[in-house]
Amino acid sequence: MKSTGRNIRHAFTLVEMMMTVGCGSLMLAAVTTAGVALQRSFAAVEGYSVAEGDQLRVLDYIAMDCRRALSASVANNTLTITVPVYYDSNSDPKTPALTNGALSYGTGSVTITYSQSGSNFNRRIVVSDSGGTTTSDTATAIATNVASFTVSPQDLTSSVSCSITFSPRFTYLPGPGPISGTTVYCNTFLRNAGARH
Repeated sequence: MKSTGRNIRHAFTLVEMMMTVGCGSLMLAAVTTAGVALQRSFAAVEGYSVAEGDQLRVLDYIAMDCRRALSASVANNTLTITVPVYYDSNSDPKTPALTNGALSYGTGSVTITYSQSGSNFNRRIVVSDSGGTTTSDTATAIATNVASFTVSPQDLTSSVSCSITFSPRFTYLPGPGPISGTTVYCNTFLRNAGARH
């Protein structure tokens, strides 16, 4: 009796199965390695972007407030700036008056303090009316991962100089060791400063 083609069974040999499993394992290893590399790259870029945003925000806030400041003082490494009240209690802008060559916005003041608390960098705003009564007091952490904050002692009637060091967010470095922090500097003239005249 002759066997027909319908009864022949086809299957992979052991060698073919081992080759297939080996090739599949190599492809899976390549995909896993690429995924890990992409995750590391994403974490590094995200850490860099957040750190740069924090650094720019701190510098912008300090520079803006110093440019508007009437006076500044430093105590216990805390920068305190006094700014005029630009808006009244109805949130309408006040009309400034020119007195002896300087603009004034009437009575009341805004006191802004910058200080480090742990790894946060805080900006606190206290608004006082003409009688010295506090009408508003808010504190906000404007940056995180701060290693140090230093206000340089100098003539605070003309300019303010600060340095802030941020700890690195992405610390993986296979070669020479830990990554050092980033230090940013701010040197800003105060409003109506004599050094500008």
